[in-house]
Amino acid sequence: MTVTDKSYKDLSNKAYWLDPKHKEYAPTLKEGNYRIFGGTKYKILKTENNSDNGMQAMAVAPVDKHGKVDTTEVVIAYAGTNFSDAKDRATDLQTVIQGNKKLELSPAHPFKGSKIDGQAISAQKFANEVKAQYSNSVITTTGHSLGEYLALMIAAENKWRNVGFNGPDPSNVLSDEAKKWIEANPGMLTNYRNRADAIGNFGGDGTGAEIKVSMEMGSHLNIVDYHQLSNWVFDKNGKLKIPNNEYNQEAIVQQAERYAMTEYISKLYDLEILQKKFQASGGGISTNEQIYLDDSRELAAVETAMAEFKAVTAHVIKVYQEGMDKVEKIWKEILQEARRVGDMLTESEILAELESVGCTEKRLVIEPCEAYQKKMNKVKKMGSKFDHLAKEIKQSIEALKQKDHELAQQLG
Repeated sequence: MTVTDKSYKDLSNKAYWLDPKHKEYAPTLKEGNYRIFGGTKYKILKTENNSDNGMQAMAVAPVDKHGKVDTTEVVIAYAGTNFSDAKDRATDLQTVIQGNKKLELSPAHPFKGSKIDGQAISAQKFANEVKAQYSNSVITTTGHSLGEYLALMIAAENKWRNVGFNGPDPSNVLSDEAKKWIEANPGMLTNYRNRADAIGNFGGDGTGAEIKVSMEMGSHLNIVDYHQLSNWVFDKNGKLKIPNNEYNQEAIVQQAERYAMTEYISKLYDLEILQKKFQASGGGISTNEQIYLDDSRELAAVETAMAEFKAVTAHVIKVYQEGMDKVEKIWKEILQEARRVGDMLTESEILAELESVGCTEKRLVIEPCEAYQKKMNKVKKMGSKFDHLAKEIKQSIEALKQKDHELAQQLG
């Protein structure tokens, strides 16, 4: 069961943790209870409300249609800033801004030994406990604002996937190993940011997690309005809706690429489960089983690359098509204006005058459109190569399954 963007958003929502308007909801955020987030029912597996530094977190797993808790994927949600809590404010200043994992609760009057473990340290301890308890689960993280800062940090340090909102970038507290993993695994971290949100955009984008979206909210609001989690809107399938404006074209492509990465991770996890099944048979993994696993991993990688390629090329083709439409429109406008100015000239005389200054349909329309068309054909041809490769791998897998009856039964 794949967690949706809407579920991640609801799990990140600080209002459901603290807001008095939801006081009938908050008491149910206890271990063992069930709640609905983003339209999906979840069981709360573990919670923490750290009284020393204010860190709050919970781990949940979805419940399938049969009422069974599906711990193949566990989500850890970290709560954002409660501005009435001095511990959260201290974390924002000393950890998010200054990059200190230790917390000085009385910075105006420090004394030796007064520092305590900050929320960044407690967040990792909580993650370690969840990881130990659910060692066979795919663990992902989420959060909003300070919660996403912590969620990004934890995901990078543990090599997990993350989806969150309006989070400052945690590069100032990441280990070198985490930074290397981020560089080698682009697309694993997703931090949706409102373009106008000064709070959520703090710290740059050292993690590469940012998908910056223009929310078309105008410029009359205060700084906190742009930071609100409630600004994000989702479709009926729980996918974040990114406004289709000129600024957001890159964000739309980035989102499609992250979805492809999610599918890839899901397929690899299924293969890991299958590998454990083969090994549990007692005789280890046979040659055919190993070939099947290798081919399947290769297929997953190809299909992911193909999905990412299609996401990018769909955008590129759209740009090319818009370019073709634009030059044709410009040429028509030039002709219309020339006819208006030279209303005493014939059509051939108007065209001759335009040609004398290098303004011809061939130069402005036909040649650019031919160039655009060649580029479009090129990217389409590359897409066909991906399709062909995926087809070949699938055929080899099917041939292997037919050849090895026992393997086919295990996969059945």
